[in-house]
Amino acid sequence: MKAGAAAARPVSELAMMAALAKAISRATRTDVDVETLKVLIIFSGAGLLLSLVAAMIYGQALSAVLS
Repeated sequence: MKAGAAAARPVSELAMMAALAKAISRATRTDVDVETLKVLIIFSGAGLLLSLVAAMIYGQALSAVLS
């Protein structure tokens, strides 16, 4: 049972990415590829993660200075 669910999961994720790429293509009237969308999501996630880490570090430093 788990093997069937695990095997079906990547297909649904691919379908979701394809639907998202199709929606973006329709909205912007440009051709958006699923692979391009994956790269953009990865870089956006990495940038968000780095921003959150920097905010945590500088927030701790600022609170230490003000205390």
